[in-house]
Amino acid sequence: MSINIGDTVRFLRERGGGKVSGFRKGGLILVEDEDGFEIPMLEADLVVIPGSGSTSQAKAQTSATSAQNSTSGPLPCPPTRGGSSINQLVTTAKVAQQEALEERVARLEHMVQKLTRRIEEMEAANLLRAHARLSHVEGENATRRNKKPAKDEIIEVDLHAHALLDSTDGLSATEIKAYQMKVFREKMNEYLRDKGRRIVFIHGNGDGVLRKAILTELKYSYKTCRHQDASFQQYGFGATMVTIG
Repeated sequence: MSINIGDTVRFLRERGGGKVSGFRKGGLILVEDEDGFEIPMLEADLVVIPGSGSTSQAKAQTSATSAQNSTSGPLPCPPTRGGSSINQLVTTAKVAQQEALEERVARLEHMVQKLTRRIEEMEAANLLRAHARLSHVEGENATRRNKKPAKDEIIEVDLHAHALLDSTDGLSATEIKAYQMKVFREKMNEYLRDKGRRIVFIHGNGDGVLRKAILTELKYSYKTCRHQDASFQQYGFGATMVTIG
């Protein structure tokens, strides 16, 4: 029994079937299934369902299609059901991969946010600790300042650069001396009204430049104050004792 376009057929060796929609070179028959896909099949693998009713017009179309196929070559292979399934699997895999990537990025962003908050908390804690230490030191200094030494207590002020500065790197001798004299004036002014107060300024032996600068300052800026060499047994020639007057 010949098969014509429009005939309803079923597959002989597998489930399925459809309507014959055309022919291809090599004896293949295109069967359009219920999803609209054209499946190429061999005539031997098809069975015409009786009463499907092919017309003479369908036969003419079959002849015309056969002639066209013989002259124009094979028709392009339409997508089959199997190809569609593969495409769907590929698409599903890509979607799953994209979702997994987005989920990983979200987890990384969450971790970064947690680390950022942790760093901010640590920095805040360090600031609080530093502030507490500074407040403690300032409190101790204020206590010492407010605690007035006894009248007969001699105050020592070490003017050596290493006692006043954490480091002298990058400072010239002139800059160091200027800072030493600044400390000398501040201490003198602090006790200037404390008559009879004795202050020992330790300047060291050296080349005598700092000692001379102190004596000159006393001579012109603190004329009411007396000065003398401090105890030789304690300081040698490296200190000057000033009595506030």
